[in-house]
Amino acid sequence: MAPKANTTYATEGTASKGFKQDRQWNWRNFLICSAIACGQLAFGYPASIIGVTLAQPSFLIYMKLLDITTDPPSLVHNADSLIGAMSGVFQAGAFVGVIIGSFVMDKWGRKAGTIFCSTLSIIGGAGLAGSVNTTMFIIFRLIAGAGSWGFLALTPVYCAELAPPKLRGFFVGMNGMGITLGYSLASYMGLAFYYDQSNPSAQWRGPLGLALIFPVFQLLVIIWAPESPRYLLMKGKVEEARKIVLHIHHVPGDEDQEYARGEFYQMQKQAEFDRSLTPTYKAMFFKKSYRKRTLMACGFAFVGQSTAVLVINNYGPTLYAALGYGTLDQLKLQCGWITMGTPANLLGAVIMDRVGRRVLMLIGVFGCCACLIVEAAIIATFASPIPAVPNLPALKAGVAVFYIFLLFYGCGIDVAGVVFYSEIFPNHLRAKGVAMSIGAIALTDLVYLQVTATAFANIGWKFFLVFIIISGLGGIVAFIYLPETKGVPLEEIAAIFGDTDEVMVFSEDIHVDHRTHDLVIDVRTGRTVDGQQVVDEERLQRVATEGTAPKQAPATEKDHCEGPEHIDSVH
Repeated sequence: MAPKANTTYATEGTASKGFKQDRQWNWRNFLICSAIACGQLAFGYPASIIGVTLAQPSFLIYMKLLDITTDPPSLVHNADSLIGAMSGVFQAGAFVGVIIGSFVMDKWGRKAGTIFCSTLSIIGGAGLAGSVNTTMFIIFRLIAGAGSWGFLALTPVYCAELAPPKLRGFFVGMNGMGITLGYSLASYMGLAFYYDQSNPSAQWRGPLGLALIFPVFQLLVIIWAPESPRYLLMKGKVEEARKIVLHIHHVPGDEDQEYARGEFYQMQKQAEFDRSLTPTYKAMFFKKSYRKRTLMACGFAFVGQSTAVLVINNYGPTLYAALGYGTLDQLKLQCGWITMGTPANLLGAVIMDRVGRRVLMLIGVFGCCACLIVEAAIIATFASPIPAVPNLPALKAGVAVFYIFLLFYGCGIDVAGVVFYSEIFPNHLRAKGVAMSIGAIALTDLVYLQVTATAFANIGWKFFLVFIIISGLGGIVAFIYLPETKGVPLEEIAAIFGDTDEVMVFSEDIHVDHRTHDLVIDVRTGRTVDGQQVVDEERLQRVATEGTAPKQAPATEKDHCEGPEHIDSVH
């Protein structure tokens, strides 16, 4: 690739400078990404429903985890380990979903990935709703986890590859909203079915069965949604990809469609280069810049989950019980807490393309850490154990801190993280890179959830100290190393990590000659001086992205330095 330099196009009044990136909104594109982002409901709902399920006495009694012959009823001797398995096995299934799913996405496309995840989610969800014992429940929870976590890795990639650069934070950020909306719906359904006292089995089977709606909906979405144009280009399907880009990135009133044509040209040239690279997991660790991206994504994924968010989510009712609240109040507080995530994620998605990913991610980590410190202090002082005359203002403050915690998490870690993972990897490694990131989340959650029930039973509030230390130190490391990716086209992300030579075309070098309606690419040649590349001559390369040869515009004195060189169209 020619060296990049900031210059102004030579002919005044005949071309515009770079993509018109302030004109990238397209309602069709927005609706497509919104529908795809709803796939996160197929993750958020099953991931969260276990919290309200475990809070239902009818479920614990049916699964023989609660001994009602004692006064008061108490958990059986192995209940803690079985409850931990029911929560943790969902994360274990993630490795099947994200690893196999990444191969499916790369080989057969993003739509095929949707079919794969939906199939697993439907099988797992149906089995959970029909479970008759703990063994059956754990097996189908594993299958459901594979499908659900597969969606967590799939839809951000799908949306990122369809979204315009300047709006990618919002379009991909809708995935975060889908996650928290799924969390909220699970809490609402758990609370709603709690009131069905006539059929104790329906109190937990009903909410579990409703999880089937979301993967079925995604199967309907892919009938209408287009395939990722970047995937198509990686498979050499240029014309199909061109039609999709010109369709979803059409700008009304622009007869030249400068943005869509220029973006497609950049995508096409980058895909031609990326097809020559090795798309393996091994490559992610043996090239320095790829290794750096992998460590950043997986590291932030680990730190994000080390804020105790899933522990609070899955064991929320247990924590509220520790603060002195009854079963019904526990469910209501859990609903309210999870509901906070949706406006928090919405806020993050809306402002992300203005303030950037890095700022939100750092605020999220440090904000969550601060909340954990306050929460641990409240539980240690006023709820360990709960005194005969509880300090109600302190207990209410403990609940409030949980709510503030989710505001930081949703706005910073949740929505910004899912965007960051989906945009920092190159075309040939994007699916695998996001799979690695989601795998790191799942592995972290698996470890925490396996030990949480036992940890709370034995050391109580001190378990929060683990999360406080990890999130605090992780925030410091993130402050030092996290880059900003706001508004950068996916094809140019490599330059942020020092791989400028892997960027085939920079968007600022793509223009339209409004006299001839041709794309014009600034190609800069240079010479080496003392080992440094120096730009000393500018040429113009004319490119037509449609099927016609470029027209030759009359040369003027400003068209060249020593005379422009017009090169035939490139497809």
